[in-house]
Amino acid sequence: MSLRAFHRFFIVLCLALFALTGWWASGRNPTGLVTPWLLYGSAAGAAAAVGYLFWHVRSVRLPA
Repeated sequence: MSLRAFHRFFIVLCLALFALTGWWASGRNPTGLVTPWLLYGSAAGAAAAVGYLFWHVRSVRLPA
């Protein structure tokens, strides 16, 4: 696995973790506790990671 492919995999993994954290913080945890600051923080992190992923894909082209 090349460094570029690993980097993209890691970004997608971070997006999955942001989604899981946001899902958990929205009250779908064993206690039903809603944590809005964590929900908004994970949404902001996911938005930044999506922007970074698009920037990374556009700026680093795979060899043809």
